[in-house]
Amino acid sequence: MEVKDKVGSALFARFNDGYICLEEDDGISGFVVSAQFKGMSSLDRQERIEEALDLASPPLTPKERRQVLMIATLTPAEYDAVGASIRVQKVLDVGHGAFEVRVYGRCADAEYVRGALKSLKGVQTTEPKQVADAAGMLMSFEAKGSKATPLTKDKLIRTLKKQAYVDVMPDAAT
Repeated sequence: MEVKDKVGSALFARFNDGYICLEEDDGISGFVVSAQFKGMSSLDRQERIEEALDLASPPLTPKERRQVLMIATLTPAEYDAVGASIRVQKVLDVGHGAFEVRVYGRCADAEYVRGALKSLKGVQTTEPKQVADAAGMLMSFEAKGSKATPLTKDKLIRTLKKQAYVDVMPDAAT
């Protein structure tokens, strides 16, 4: 398991009520949005991050811990004031009950959207990848239901619209 994945799993185990965005570039940095931070000082918030990393399973080695550069903490209200929602640009029917989901943003944004869909029973997703020849940062992945629980475009879009940190663009379903 890669270090970024181990850090993400540890943070999600502790802050599964929010949005976790991690990037890996000469180390791991990012932010966690959680209602658990409401009313806490910055120091207390960072202590909660450290506690989550201490309880990682599998444990982070000292070398892996040194790769964690900075993880900012925000309440949902703070994020709403400074952050933009993740934008789902397009949902394309690729046939056989599968859909390509295009997300404007970074890999971490696509991973968050992917996680929301993976929470649906029977849905399988592919790893996000950058869309070739796209202007700006556009990521995509595929989502497909099972025979027992097929995935429809309407179900996929309804699920994404329920996510607090996701905006489905008006033309996404066309």
